Amino acid sequence: MDKIIAVIPFEVGDENVVFDGEYDLSHDTWAVDAPEPEKTLNYEEAKAELEELIGLEPVKKQIDELSQYLKYQKLAAERGIKAKEHFNLHSIFMGNPGTGKTTVARMLGNLYRALGVLSNGKVHEVGRAELVAEYIGQTAPKVKKAIEQARGGILFIDEAYALTNRGDDEKDFGREVIEVLLKEMSDGSGDIAVVCAGYTKEMENFIKTNPGLSSRFGSVITFPTIRPTN
Repeated sequence: MDKIIAVIPFEVGDENVVFDGEYDLSHDTWAVDAPEPEKTLNYEEAKAELEELIGLEPVKKQIDELSQYLKYQKLAAERGIKAKEHFNLHSIFMGNPGTGKTTVARMLGNLYRALGVLSNGKVHEVGRAELVAEYIGQTAPKVKKAIEQARGGILFIDEAYALTNRGDDEKDFGREVIEVLLKEMSDGSGDIAVVCAGYTKEMENFIKTNPGLSSRFGSVITFPTIRPTN
């Protein structure tokens, strides 16, 4: 499964020789240690990881508010109090490149997993090329495949505005991606958070391209530009 389990040395000669012996697989230098399992962060560790980021105070504040609300819902559920509505995990990340959107998405996944709203919290990053096909009938299957690959964690769509900024070209299937995503966010099987990211102005226009988009995303998080200090 794409994992190296052993390394065995051998020599290459000038003629074929039939090997009739046995490799000693117990040799210490041949064995390769299995990678350590990825550490699963608890809520406090995941929160501390986010707090260590520099220059993203508005982002950290907004995510902390989301987390606190989820903690409240979890506590209420444990006491038998049913929530009035299902919490919307889907988000829009707006900001310039280099402002930490992908990094925050990974940390958000850790928080969601620690809070029990996602099963693994891992980020599956895609762009237009991974979602839009060239021919009729091929785009929807690509989007559904990406959704299933991200199931349990976050489907992070970078430069999401590229799905809708191709004008009125009927041969462009970016809008079909939006329709599949909207259906998943409305009545899909869950255990996924969709995060669409990109430049602020372009993402504001992206939200306006389809009436259903604004209602499907529970939060819009704007990332301030991090300016170097003297």
